[in-house]
This record gives sequence, structure tokens and C-alpha cells, in this order.
Amino acid sequence: MYRTAMQLFGERGYDGVTIEDICNGAGVAKATFFLHFENKAALLQEFNDEVTQSLADQLAGHNGTAEEQLLFLLDAFLEAYERNAPVMRKMLREFIDQPTALTRAATVNESVIDIVTDIVRRGQNRAELREEMPPELAAVAIVSTWSTIAAFSTEHPETDAGLASRQIIDIMLNGLKKKA
Repeated sequence: MYRTAMQLFGERGYDGVTIEDICNGAGVAKATFFLHFENKAALLQEFNDEVTQSLADQLAGHNGTAEEQLLFLLDAFLEAYERNAPVMRKMLREFIDQPTALTRAATVNESVIDIVTDIVRRGQNRAELREEMPPELAAVAIVSTWSTIAAFSTEHPETDAGLASRQIIDIMLNGLKKKA
């Protein structure tokens, strides 16, 4: 269903595809769709799961610093997002507009937070990062900021989300204070 949906979104745009279209294309009943997805916006979770699994596999062999790994993760997410940019922007917009967005955002970001937590923990274990902040809290701060940038950039397309996210990593790792 997910692959069919992504193909249809690419052909017709997000708004031009109904759940019925997805079900017909996938050869499943509408009830089957709703067993797996709450609505069209729930396809964002599937996208996220696919991307994060791929990233986790790629990061397994990456021995760079915590900063290099965070930048690698960011670049991979941006690349995946851009491959499906028109569809993902529409899906993100619908996702954000849901009344349960905070709860859903936490669920969508959970796997990403786990990956970032591991990166921060490794950075702390290698004495690259300070140990005062729990790695889980640092990960939540980073991922929620990335999510905010993604949401902001849907409303402000002139925003360079990649640059903004890199700047956030720099601020998170090096602080906001001007260096002497």
C-alpha cells in the first residue's frame, strides 16, 4: 500500500490521490488500509521507518565522530526527503495540522531519537561530548529541533532546511555564545 501510495502521489500529487485510489492500486479493501494506517498522513510514519532503518544500517559501519555521524544522518534524511519532496511536504503539512500532532510526532520521531541517542552516547563515551546531559534528552532536543525546522520550511520554502539543521547541530555541540 505504501509503495502504491508513493507512486500515485508522484504521478498525481498528494491531494490528487484518495485512500480509495491507494486501495484500488494495491488491490486491497479500504478496511485493510485502515488496519495499517489511520489516514494518508500516517504514510509519513512508514516513510520515516523506511528511512531510519536504512540509516541505522548505514551508521552501523560509520566510525566518525559524533558530529560527523549527526551530519551524516542529517544529509541522509535530507536526501530521502528531497527524493520525495512534493509528496513529503504535503504529507508533513497534513501531519502537522492533525489535532494529535504532538503525540503523533513523538511516535514518528521515536526511531530517529533512538539513533541520535546512540550517536550522543558514543560521543560521550569517546569524550567528544560533555556527559552532564543525558543522551536521550540531547537526542530529543536535536530531533525536535530538526522537526521544527522541517515544519517551518513547509511554511517558508525560502528556508534552507539543510543549512538551518547544520547550524543547529553546531549550536548544540559548540554553544550559542560567540567565540572569543
